[in-house]
Amino acid sequence: MDAVGSNIRVDTYGWEVKRVLPRINEDINEEWISDKTRYACDGLLKQRLDTPYIRENGKLEKVSWNKALKLLISKLKFLNPNEIAGMVGDLADLEMVYSFKTFFEKSLGSKNYECRQDRVYINPKERMNYVFNSSINGIEDSDLIILVGTNPRLEATILNLRIRKSYIKNKTKIYSIGDPGDLTYPYENIGSSTSVIKEIASGSHKINEKIKNSKKPMIIIGESALYGKKGQYIFETLKNFLYKNNLINKDWKAFNILTQQASRVGSIDLGVYSINKNDNFSFFDKLDNDEFKFIYLLGADNFNFDKKDKFIVYQGSHGDKGAEIADIIFPGAAYTEKNGLFVNLEGKMQNTYKASYPPGDAREDWIIFKDLANMMKKPLGFNNISQLKENIINSIQKKNNIEFEDEGSINYVEEDISLKPIDYYYTNPIARASKIMSECRQISKKYLFNGTEKAS
Repeated sequence: MDAVGSNIRVDTYGWEVKRVLPRINEDINEEWISDKTRYACDGLLKQRLDTPYIRENGKLEKVSWNKALKLLISKLKFLNPNEIAGMVGDLADLEMVYSFKTFFEKSLGSKNYECRQDRVYINPKERMNYVFNSSINGIEDSDLIILVGTNPRLEATILNLRIRKSYIKNKTKIYSIGDPGDLTYPYENIGSSTSVIKEIASGSHKINEKIKNSKKPMIIIGESALYGKKGQYIFETLKNFLYKNNLINKDWKAFNILTQQASRVGSIDLGVYSINKNDNFSFFDKLDNDEFKFIYLLGADNFNFDKKDKFIVYQGSHGDKGAEIADIIFPGAAYTEKNGLFVNLEGKMQNTYKASYPPGDAREDWIIFKDLANMMKKPLGFNNISQLKENIINSIQKKNNIEFEDEGSINYVEEDISLKPIDYYYTNPIARASKIMSECRQISKKYLFNGTEKAS
């Protein structure tokens, strides 16, 4: 349900998932899981896609796999690779992501793919730039925490629990840039503008002395701080500040990115982004300029764009937002219905194991890409899951996480650091399909604060 990677046990009765319970992992979630992880499991049974669909005369009609695949291939024949784009969703496992990228490159000849569904700045040159370097367990060792444009209570519930535990146990001082509202522990808001970042970098802010006197400080940067033009300034300025003050070293890395999506770190590991030297958002610029005529949504239901006359393919497990606008729908498997690999926000690779089976004619996602590529006579280079996993692991092991690269001085951007609202109980298609999450959402509306929903 988020990027923490909480260890869980899935109990089933026949095909149906009946409950999700925590498994003990002291380094990540201890013996806890969030309420959303535990109680959204009823959403795995509802609004499921169990057969392919194609849109005819404005209506979606059930068809065979063969017909749906052939229609897609016929559409692709008339498209230039530059007109083809793809988007990876929040819950995609590494097998989905790798086969998707390989299909785009080898079968379609396109590199117009993204794992970011919005303009969130990333620097993928080295792995420490997009992971939680201090580790989740390391939060309890920290003696100073600075939150920058993040609400960990909504973005990573279990991580927020660690921060609360650190406060209770060690009286850790916590500061926030941007107002997240109630976090279940006291903190001091030191401003909501990039000017605060500028003051910290120059050494003139009141908090600088506390940073210098701390042994293991942590800066946690959320997606709200990385959104748009201000993102690069905040990211690079804070990273350079920590490096110059020897707070990024072999023993302790105070620099942390709090991603919200379970698929994000693994997707960046595998290179599923479209950026160039001068433009971090080239994919979105092309989208805004209406350069794409075909978009492949891989479980991407939170990607907002103007469809216009674009041809849309949606591949996923639920009849959610992406399926509503699709011209072709391929039914995929949910995370409980396949063996898969994920990389959590601190960069740890984890296995998930099959607990049930996809409904009806739904297939595991990597198989869909393999079959599609074979029909196009442009195979992907792997024929089974073992070969696929080997390719994935080899790709990720090539990532460099040793050398620090100084991006140089970044021009100052004067802008507010306001937290983007999070609809906590409706963050993904499984949660939106859950009756329990719907009821929780209605109750939570009675306790709104600062434009975000209060979560237990």
